[in-house]
Amino acid sequence: MKIDKLIHKAIQITAIVCLLVGASIFPLGYSKEDGFIISGGTAHATTGGGPIVLDGMDPVCHASYGENTDQYIAKVVKSVYDQSSMPGNNGKIAILGISSLTSAGGCGGNWNTMLSSKFLTQFGTSASGLQPQVQFITTSTELNTFFSTGITSSSPRMLWIPDDWSRSSAISSIFTTNAEKIADYVNSGGGLFSSNNTYGWLTALLPSAVFNSGGCNGGPDATADGIADFGLSNSIVEACWHGYFTGNVGTLKVLVDYPYPSASSTRKAVSIGGGSVSLPSSFTLAVSPSSPNAGEDLTITATAQTISGVPQAGIVVTVTVSSGPDAGSVLTATTDASGIAVITVRTNTTGTAVYTATATVNGVAKTVSATVSWNPPTTTTVAPTTSTTSTTSTSTTVVQTTSTTSTVASTTSVLIPVTTAVEETTTTVAAVITTTTVHDHSTHSHGTGGNLPQTGGEFVYRVLLSFYVMGFGFLILVYRKRK
Repeated sequence: MKIDKLIHKAIQITAIVCLLVGASIFPLGYSKEDGFIISGGTAHATTGGGPIVLDGMDPVCHASYGENTDQYIAKVVKSVYDQSSMPGNNGKIAILGISSLTSAGGCGGNWNTMLSSKFLTQFGTSASGLQPQVQFITTSTELNTFFSTGITSSSPRMLWIPDDWSRSSAISSIFTTNAEKIADYVNSGGGLFSSNNTYGWLTALLPSAVFNSGGCNGGPDATADGIADFGLSNSIVEACWHGYFTGNVGTLKVLVDYPYPSASSTRKAVSIGGGSVSLPSSFTLAVSPSSPNAGEDLTITATAQTISGVPQAGIVVTVTVSSGPDAGSVLTATTDASGIAVITVRTNTTGTAVYTATATVNGVAKTVSATVSWNPPTTTTVAPTTSTTSTTSTSTTVVQTTSTTSTVASTTSVLIPVTTAVEETTTTVAAVITTTTVHDHSTHSHGTGGNLPQTGGEFVYRVLLSFYVMGFGFLILVYRKRK
């Protein structure tokens, strides 16, 4: 009798285990579409932004005197313009804060003449029609309007703040007041070229960065970064210079330098910048990788803080796919205690996508963008590797439903949790709440396997296997009941 009871008990346990295993196999996290995942996680994001050249020279003034500094200007303008990736830009170069159209650099020479015959010649001749349009924004009223609306609503491809010895202190103060808007523009991919001025706006962003008066004792010389990022050479940077940078200049690199005040002195940074750098701001956006393969994860990281770097928690960040794959999709996430909100995006469509993030930080509406090139999917399949860590967390996975390849939804590295993750779209949304062990993307690379979109064949296989196992458990229960 005891043996019969034990057998019946074993049959009952076996049936329950089959039902549970079958239910766990069923692919609840699958959908036959591209997907978005909003989750907490460590963002392995790269710092990126637009091309920047900030120098202590006055090349416009000297070009007005007939010197060859126009070659330096032409090289920098063409390179910065070409490298700019400002989304939705109007294709123009905005020249800010000049004192007169008929006195280039405050030294003489007509701006329009100098542009067509000297400064824009690397685009082609003025008759070729290839030279970009130029927008002059000169007065205090025009500048205030530009920084209020024009820099975001109809963004130029490139900003140019040229040297101008007749520029008023009132105009310079407008740049300082709008330092963070300049930073947001650059961080979105916009190009910036600035020559000898007070650089109060740079110090507003980087308090220990100082622009010092002094120079014009020879040289200067192009550095390896200046050559690599902008094609500079000693022959075109050789000109009179009037200032140099010291202190903490953030991610900006030295592009041109020279020993000062004597040949035995340390080399001073006459020009700083880089081909893809960012400036400090209270709201920044980073993406990683910048050129993902379709079907892989793209991590979008928004950071909200004060300009001095104090994290701002509880900031609602809205990310809109402005153009490209999945255009029109809107996602939101809320910054955590570190001021960070993370959104992971996955699509099976190739093309260039623009992700625009908006938030109100420190009472100011902020908008920054990032451009991403989705490449064709890789053909190499790499088996996923999971690792367990004590920092597991619960996160919400949201999958947008359209009509392409199936997607398995899972969380990424859950180390910095982000709360409030909502998919805002008119399509059907399938949400799966999961408590996960950490799947750390930093420890390995992905092909088309792992937690990337799955094929319809695997989806059907898992459904059938689930039904088979649960059916077996059900038959055992029926058999036990009859006995």
